[in-house]
Amino acid sequence: MLRLRRVVASLWLMGLLCARFASAQDLILRPSPPTELKLVQIGHGKTTNGVKTAFRVYEAPDGSRGKVFYVKYDSLQASQEEIERWVKVTPKITSREQNQINEKGQLISDRRLGVQDLPEPDKKEFVIIRRDGLNCYLIESVSLQVALQVEGLIEHK
Repeated sequence: MLRLRRVVASLWLMGLLCARFASAQDLILRPSPPTELKLVQIGHGKTTNGVKTAFRVYEAPDGSRGKVFYVKYDSLQASQEEIERWVKVTPKITSREQNQINEKGQLISDRRLGVQDLPEPDKKEFVIIRRDGLNCYLIESVSLQVALQVEGLIEHK
């Protein structure tokens, strides 16, 4: 009788562990929620210092848009200088996150969130300035939610 209880208890415990493992796997394998943004424009141009840049414009169902400008540099110093140029034209930086410092003590990832006034009264635009290694991103939108969704579309290393 005691042995039967142990077997039942063991089977019950294994079943519980299997259920927890399966639910944990479900959370890991569940795809991220789809974004409702629609790509409406793709283009390219040059930065003020003549480096090629690409951009994309996305639109949310409510009509608000988000733009992302992308530049890749050959050196860490050049990418840091581009970020500083973008920061200078953003009047109000509200937060800054710095992540990952390499073996030389250089910052690999930098993210800044800012706000700038638009020509229309009482209109503001959210700005996300991001650098991942040599890649620089400038995201702009009047909707913070759209700006964050656009940022979520970028693969960060």
